[in-house]
Amino acid sequence: MSYKRSTTATTSKFSNYLKNLFAESGETVASVAKSIGAERTSIHKALSGERLLPYPVAHALADYFQLSLEERQEYFRLYNISQQGEDVWQNQTAVSSLLNYLSTVQFQAVASPVETAITPPIYENLPVQGELAVLNMVNTILYSEIRQNDHPTFLLFLPPDMDLSQIFISQWLNGSHFRVEQLLSISAVRGDNCAQNVQLLKQLIPLSLISRGLYRSFHFHESAGSSFINPLNYYIITPHYLILLKQDQSVAYIQQNEALIAVYTEHFRTLIEHCNPLVSYNQNIAELFDMANTTIDPDGYLYMMTQPCFGRYYTPEIIGRYFQVQNCPIPGMFDAAVQHFAMLHKVKKNFCTVFSEKGLQYFIETGIVTEMPPEYIPPAEIADRIYLLSSLRKDIAEGTVTGLIARPSYLKMPDFLSMSIDSHGNTHFDTTSAFPSGAFYCNIHISEKSICQAFKDFFQSLPGSRMVYSQEDTLRMLDEGIRRLSGKNPPQG
Repeated sequence: MSYKRSTTATTSKFSNYLKNLFAESGETVASVAKSIGAERTSIHKALSGERLLPYPVAHALADYFQLSLEERQEYFRLYNISQQGEDVWQNQTAVSSLLNYLSTVQFQAVASPVETAITPPIYENLPVQGELAVLNMVNTILYSEIRQNDHPTFLLFLPPDMDLSQIFISQWLNGSHFRVEQLLSISAVRGDNCAQNVQLLKQLIPLSLISRGLYRSFHFHESAGSSFINPLNYYIITPHYLILLKQDQSVAYIQQNEALIAVYTEHFRTLIEHCNPLVSYNQNIAELFDMANTTIDPDGYLYMMTQPCFGRYYTPEIIGRYFQVQNCPIPGMFDAAVQHFAMLHKVKKNFCTVFSEKGLQYFIETGIVTEMPPEYIPPAEIADRIYLLSSLRKDIAEGTVTGLIARPSYLKMPDFLSMSIDSHGNTHFDTTSAFPSGAFYCNIHISEKSICQAFKDFFQSLPGSRMVYSQEDTLRMLDEGIRRLSGKNPPQG
């Protein structure tokens, strides 16, 4: 696995924008460079497109020219594109948008709305018009079918912007038992711009995690610009209803014809036989460790969670002291964990851990490692917290590890999720102890090429970007934590 941030030579748009700023100001490069304390040659080469402008200089120029908020947004958008290339920048933006969205997801049971009687003469063979009316009708039917049927199954081929995830999540949390199978259209990617497909995960990840295997998704690739002949091509199949939907959700047509429902059900089953699952599941911790061990590459490991990845510093002695074997119902879990952390220790380059300031402070204060179930791993003692933080700090300073702390104003991280990319480029999501049902409740794996490429681009574009703190700030935060634990303003615990 190569961990080299990809860039392209597409700097002309930013160079032209910068040229216009100088032209409008009437000032020379030499005078501006002197005012902001920058080398004029670096600005000259940025203007000609020969060299990428360092971020501190780009930031200083934005301040010097007193750009408005709107102007700054466009300035830094073009700057980021010039740094990374447009496709990589769009992939980074899509993944960061996904993570910011997931950080707001609330997993909570809610009371079902009062059921409205569904009278076939009102609904059947009559169109329901208006997006709100369509959504209310769909909600009513789904809630009714969940409550009135024993372990029902719902088959979905939804319009791209239709979101039913909260309905299903709330009912699973309420203890209802039902299955959902969904057919998803993945855009056939030309080039490296995979951003559009990442948006599917906004619904898919929460549904996959909370259902623990009761939600299954299957995907096919669709060429850009293709269209369906049938105006009501999208549909929902329930035990007693077929709901046909227009792409913009403005019209729905409801059928209770058993023969027609059977035809659509057979067609759906035939389609998914020719499609690949978008997500695979595993809940056995020992098996997850074993699988991870086969995909860890000594040349690289990419990991994101609110807390730093300390796994490479866990010695057998530390694991033995904290691992509560007597409470572990999973055979082989201890041995699998020891082997897993030993494999992480062998990664000598391109080891990247992305975490948050909040997660770092939580570990310093409590010693709790949120990636592991607390019933198996008690909080780390202060001496071990110092050892783990000091080891991480040393590796970051020496360049053995790329440690990146997310800037919360640009990149928010869901505390219930960890994410990693293996040596084959596959992307993995694991629940942490902040998830309602705990760490390792559900673990999902995605191998679809375009989505995984977007996540890899995201990781590789982070170093040096405004989404993360500088290495200097990162080391400073680690030093402050070590000082506090060592006796100066020690945390509780």
